[in-house]
Amino acid sequence: MLLNKNTLQNLFCIILAITISFNASINVLLTQFSSIIFIIFFLICLKNNEISKAIKKNYFNNRIFFLIFIIYLSYLIFQIIPLPLDWIEIIAPNNYDLYSSIKIDKELWSLSIDPSSSYFSILNCISYLIIFLTFPILFNRSKYLMKFTFFLCMLGFFHAIFATYWMLIGNPSNFLIEKIHYIKASTGLFVNRSVFGTFLFLCAFSGLYYMIIFFQKNKTVTFNFIDQINSKILYIRIFIIFLSIGILTTWSRAANFSYILVLFSFLFYSKINFKKYVNPLSTVIIFILIFDILILGIFFGNAKLIARYAETSIINETLRLDLHTFALDQFKNFWIFGYGTGAFEQLFKNFYILPDGINNSIGQHAHNDGLELLGEIGILGFSLLILISIIYFRKLSDGINNKKELARFILISLLLLTLFIQSLVDFSMHTSGISILLITILSIGLIKFKNSSSY
Repeated sequence: MLLNKNTLQNLFCIILAITISFNASINVLLTQFSSIIFIIFFLICLKNNEISKAIKKNYFNNRIFFLIFIIYLSYLIFQIIPLPLDWIEIIAPNNYDLYSSIKIDKELWSLSIDPSSSYFSILNCISYLIIFLTFPILFNRSKYLMKFTFFLCMLGFFHAIFATYWMLIGNPSNFLIEKIHYIKASTGLFVNRSVFGTFLFLCAFSGLYYMIIFFQKNKTVTFNFIDQINSKILYIRIFIIFLSIGILTTWSRAANFSYILVLFSFLFYSKINFKKYVNPLSTVIIFILIFDILILGIFFGNAKLIARYAETSIINETLRLDLHTFALDQFKNFWIFGYGTGAFEQLFKNFYILPDGINNSIGQHAHNDGLELLGEIGILGFSLLILISIIYFRKLSDGINNKKELARFILISLLLLTLFIQSLVDFSMHTSGISILLITILSIGLIKFKNSSSY
C-alpha cells in the first residue's frame, strides 16, 4: 500500500492521538498496541520510495545520534536478558543479594528486577526511534509543522472541554479506572491530574509555537479579523484559552507552574523578536495570565484557587521527600546497571513501609522523574542518555544564526528546562503517552529546514 506524504502526515497524527488520548497509554495493552501501530506505520513509510530515501538521509545526516540511541536501546534489552545467577553475582552483586533475600528459585534472572515492566519501556523506546526517524521527514517544512502544531493544539482543546465538563458533573470513572482521588479535578480520559495537565500544557506549547512560525514566515504588519480567521490564529487563540481552563482546573500545582513558565518564555521571546511586526502573541499571553488569575478565580472560587496553590500538607510533602530519599538509596544500591525501567514499584513493595492509612499507589513512582530514571538505568544507561542529549543539542544549535533555527533552539531549550523543574516533584514523563508526545516535539530539532525545499 503506497501512501503519499499528506496521507502519512494525517496517519501519524491519528496514531499519536490514539496513543496519548486513552489514559496516556498507561495500560500495558495500550502500550503494546501503540508500539505495534508505530512499527506498522514505519513499514508503510518505507513503501513510499521518496519517503524511504528521505528517512535514510535523515539517518545518515544524524547517524551518530541514531547509533548512540540504538546502543541505548540495546542496553535496555540487555537489562531484561536472563543471565545465570552466578554471572549476576559477579557483575551486579546488589542484584544478587536482592534475589537471594526474596528467595528467587530460578537459575536465570535478568538485571532488571521487573523484566515484564522493562519490556514495555523497550517498546516505548522503539516508538521513540521511529518518531525520530519519520517525523523530521514528514513535517520538514513550515506549513507541515504548522499543520502538526495546529492539530495538537486542537486535540488538547477537545480534551480540555471534555475533562472540564466531567469535572463539573463529578468526574465519573471511565474505562474501569476509578477517579475517587480526583472527583473535583479535571482529568478526562487521563490517569491523573498531573499527567493530564502536562499533556495540556504541551498542547498549549504547540499552539504558541504555531504563532511563532506564522509570524516569522509572514512578517505581518497589519492583521485584521479576516486575516486571523484565514491564518487560523483566531482558532489557536480560542484553543489556548480553553487549554488554560483545562490546566487550571486540574488543580495540579506542578502542571500549572510549568504552564506559567512556558507562557513567560513565549512572552519573553515575542517581545524581543517581534518588535517590528504585529504581535498578538503577547496580547494572548497577557490576557491568559489575567484570565487565569481573575475570571477563573471568581468562577471557581478564590478560596479554592488560593487554597490549592498555597496549601502545605506536612504529611504529603514528607512522603514525597521520603520517596525521593528512597529512590536515591536504590540508585546507590544498583548504581552500575540500574534496577530496570518500570521496576520502582517492585522495590517499593519489597522495601518501603508506608505509614498507616496511606494508599499504596503513591509508591508506583518516585515523584521525581530524574531520580527514578537514574535508578532504573544506572550510570551506564544515564551516560548514554547524556551523550544522546549532547548530540541532540549540537544538532539543535546548527544554523543558530538563522531566526528560524534560533527560535527552535530557544523555545525547545526553555521547554526542556521547564520540564526538568517539573520533574523534580512529578512523574509525568514516566507515563508512556506523555513521553511519546515529548519525543515528537523534540523531533522538531532534527528537521533540516535549509534542505526542506528539495523535498
